[in-house]
Amino acid sequence: MMKTVMLWLSGMCLLSCNILRKGNSISLNHYTVRDYVKVGKIMDTVKTPYVIDVRSKNGKRIVFIGCVHDAVSTHPQFSIIGKYFAELKPELVFNEGGQIPDNTHYTTINEAIQKDGETGLLKYYADKSAIKMLNGDMDARTEFELTLKKQPKEDLYLYYVIERIAIPYHYGAYPHENFDSVFNRIIAKYFIKNGFPLLPAEVELSYFKKLYKRKTGKVFDVTNFDLEAFDYINDHCKYCAVGRVSKMTRDSVLLSKIDAALNQYDRVLITFGHGHALAVEPALKEIVNRERRPNRN
Repeated sequence: MMKTVMLWLSGMCLLSCNILRKGNSISLNHYTVRDYVKVGKIMDTVKTPYVIDVRSKNGKRIVFIGCVHDAVSTHPQFSIIGKYFAELKPELVFNEGGQIPDNTHYTTINEAIQKDGETGLLKYYADKSAIKMLNGDMDARTEFELTLKKQPKEDLYLYYVIERIAIPYHYGAYPHENFDSVFNRIIAKYFIKNGFPLLPAEVELSYFKKLYKRKTGKVFDVTNFDLEAFDYINDHCKYCAVGRVSKMTRDSVLLSKIDAALNQYDRVLITFGHGHALAVEPALKEIVNRERRPNRN
């Protein structure tokens, strides 16, 4: 329990998210990362899953599997996760998107993938190996509190719904559920539960559609909307910039948690989106090679 608390605190201490430009790279709270605009230029040139496997001479090793958020069990990322889990034998794993309760379990690999994609599969393997799976993200409640101080509520809500509900649905993340159902479920489970300040009328899909029309001038259609206007890799659009700030803030927390974990463990595995993987790759090499006191476990 103490280790878990310390890892959480180490992530929370970096919420100021200090960003400095260093030529073609960025210093994010003293970690070297790629600019997300640059990430966007190379994303389509790499295969997914994008695997980063870095190790040091003193036995520290990080495997970061950059995934697409897909719940189709035939996607090659799932066999890759299984392969690296068996080979690495991690002592701790990190997932994207929030802490999964310890009492959440999956009876089969297919059930894990169908319900929660790569996160579900990672939890399945972690349970089988009796190791801890921790949230590598900033918790949603804290993220909302911080970003609402920097951006208007309507702009944030519009961006978050597009990024975290509409885009995954558009690309087939929920093949057996209609969009209305997915929207209502995630608004309740993710936004309301974590304190995003929505009035009763604002939780309705009809409100979101009106907001989208007012902000973009277009009718929202989940099968055909302007993804480019919300893609964080694009350099000159309002909602793209909102997305980049959100992702860099989350990356700073993830990196601090991985760094703290290597003070206590030798082998750590992470599953996150492949855009995050490309962004943090330089920092992972720095982290794994950092001099540390001997592990006394």
